[in-house]
Amino acid sequence: MKKITEQIGKTTEEAIRKGLEELKVSRDDVKIEVLEEATSGGVLGILSAKMAKVRLTVEKKISDEQYENTSKKLRQILNDIFKITGEDNIKYDIIRKDTQVLLEITGENIAHLIGYKGKTIESLQSLINSMLQIEDEEYAKVFVEINGYKKQKEEKLKRLANKMANNVIRFRKPIRLEPMSAYERLIIHQELANRNDVETESIGEEPRRRVVIKKKYN
Repeated sequence: MKKITEQIGKTTEEAIRKGLEELKVSRDDVKIEVLEEATSGGVLGILSAKMAKVRLTVEKKISDEQYENTSKKLRQILNDIFKITGEDNIKYDIIRKDTQVLLEITGENIAHLIGYKGKTIESLQSLINSMLQIEDEEYAKVFVEINGYKKQKEEKLKRLANKMANNVIRFRKPIRLEPMSAYERLIIHQELANRNDVETESIGEEPRRRVVIKKKYN
């Protein structure tokens, strides 16, 4: 049975730390879902600040049987998808990880599978996992990567986070980043969580929700 906990905190990172402490696991062992992000109080403090809320789910290491069954079914799904789309220039590798299966897709002229700001790749990943889980909940979760896009994007976001944080300290003014998805905002929050000179919060409503980086006063 999966071990799950929901926690609240003044920041997303604080809520995550509470969850990890309760479950007695490391960050790499859990799936993190941000249910609500923290917001500061309204004008002149009239409105109350909202706490961050997260859900942490312990992801068990996949077994040999899970990997074999998932890989076999995944190949069937991909063959069906690519047969429908008529694409024959796509190569892929199915790689076993501790808690999930990594599907690495490579090829030329396949930017359409990534889509604008990675929306298509996320939709493809969601579709694949839905097809697997509907048939059998014991299939391992699949993480989709296309031409290294997600890794490059994550590194780019981390560099942006630290660059903007340094500007906050240099100019002593908060900085609002452009609107981002929940996944992108989580990367920013996590990257800056260990810095003792800045803090982050998310403001606004979807799909215009964004991260604000501010100087931390101890």
